[in-house]
Amino acid sequence: MFPRPRYLFISLLLLQEEYDTQDPKGHCPVALPFLMKRTEVIEIVAASDIVFAPAHSSVCAAFSRKRNKRICFVNVCPDEVIQSLFYYKHNDSLITVSVYALDNFSSLKCRSTRLSAYIQRGKPDAGFALFESESLKWLGFVEFDDGNGKVLTYTAQDSPGIMLLIFSRASGHIPFKILFIEDGTVLKSFKHLLHRNKKVDFIEQFTEKLLVKHENENLQILDVRSSELMEVKRTEFTTPSAFIFSV
Repeated sequence: MFPRPRYLFISLLLLQEEYDTQDPKGHCPVALPFLMKRTEVIEIVAASDIVFAPAHSSVCAAFSRKRNKRICFVNVCPDEVIQSLFYYKHNDSLITVSVYALDNFSSLKCRSTRLSAYIQRGKPDAGFALFESESLKWLGFVEFDDGNGKVLTYTAQDSPGIMLLIFSRASGHIPFKILFIEDGTVLKSFKHLLHRNKKVDFIEQFTEKLLVKHENENLQILDVRSSELMEVKRTEFTTPSAFIFSV
């Protein structure tokens, strides 16, 4: 018998380059107070020849893999807290979702910045605002569907004032409760049947609608007040690759 190759996988993981968010030689036109303390990187997003590294401190650094150095910070002003990033490959741009101290971090602001035209040249402030007509305050959100190239926004001022509680999956169903968001009063309790042998891709509440998607099945849309159920054929709906909410 041949010996088992114990170190084959490890031998393929070779260090190629190291990047430092606080590299003093990197480009930094804006004084960012969040840089006063090192914090851990919470995500790594690779897009074309750029690596983005958002940290717990809310600073997001961009590194060039060709030049092996920091080219800029994505934050365009000192009080910007970047909550999430999305690489929109259809036009090679980075979409950022941020909050600001100016309004007590209560509103989501979205910005699109082309990689080759601006970020590669250290000009993240040259992007443009998105969804300016939307009121993306708390309870509002933005969702990106990379597969279909679509964006879903929800305006908080249209909120029906309800909250959906999703309980642990039981035998063949999931229990739900609808609460009045002001005082927690239970408005309705119900169960939604599930496919016993199918994985649940997602369960989401959108206003008074409940969206349930099983693996390789149609999308189910349930009106939680009237219990009316409709379906969207699986050939007409691709499961989103990312969900982004305000928190």
